[in-house]
Amino acid sequence: MIVLVIWTPVLMAQGNQDNQDSLMVRYGPYYEFRDGIYMNIRMVKANRAIPFSRLVAGPDRNDHGFYRKALSAGRIALYNQQGVAVELETKDLWGYAYQGEMYIQVGGSFHRLMLDGNISRFLASSTTWQEYRGLPPDPNGYRRVTATYPHHRRPVYQPVTREGKIYLLDFEKNEMKAYHPDALADLLQRDPELYREYADLRFAQRKKRMLEYIQKYNNRHPLYFPAPGTD
Repeated sequence: MIVLVIWTPVLMAQGNQDNQDSLMVRYGPYYEFRDGIYMNIRMVKANRAIPFSRLVAGPDRNDHGFYRKALSAGRIALYNQQGVAVELETKDLWGYAYQGEMYIQVGGSFHRLMLDGNISRFLASSTTWQEYRGLPPDPNGYRRVTATYPHHRRPVYQPVTREGKIYLLDFEKNEMKAYHPDALADLLQRDPELYREYADLRFAQRKKRMLEYIQKYNNRHPLYFPAPGTD
C-alpha cells in the first residue's frame, strides 16, 4: 500500500457545512483544477494551489515541459507570501495542475490523473534503467556525449524498459493499492450493501467486474469539489 504525501495545511478557512455544500459541485470529466502546485490532498480537495507565479524560475512558464522538468529536479524554489525565496523538496509534493488537468506524484515522477470519483483506476508507468560504462548509442540515432575525467568515466544510464502498473486510488483516504479484487473489496466495505453484493460473486467475476463496481460506488458516493470561481 502506498500512502501519498500529506504536508502543509490547507491555506483556507473552513466555513460552516451548509455554506460549504452550497459551493460544492459534483466532479465530472470537465472539472478544471487551478493551475499550480499541490502540497497535499487537502489542497487538492479544496482546489487551492500554490500558483506557478510563485516559482523562482526562468521565462518558459507557458511550457508544460518546463514545469515537468522543474518539478522533477529534486528541489524547487518558491517565493513565500512575504516574497522570500524558499526551497522545497519535490518528493514532498502531492502533485500539480496545468491547464486544469491534475498530475499526481507516484514513485518520484508525475502522472496524468484521470479521476473516476472517490475510487479510481489509476495507471502509473515506471522506467527500468541500465548502467553503461561506455557511450551507448542514442535511441534516435545520435551518439551520446558524456564528460570524461582523468581517472574514470562517469557512468551513463539508458532507459531499457517502460512498464505500466495499475493502482486503485482511494481519494477519500489518500491511498493507493494494487488493482486487485481483494483491494477493491476492502474499499467497498464503506458501503455494506454494495460490499455484500460484490463479495458474493465468484473470484473470476469479481475480477472481471471491478470497473463496474467502481462506477457503482462512485455513483452512490459522488465526489465533490468547490465550484469554479469560489474560494
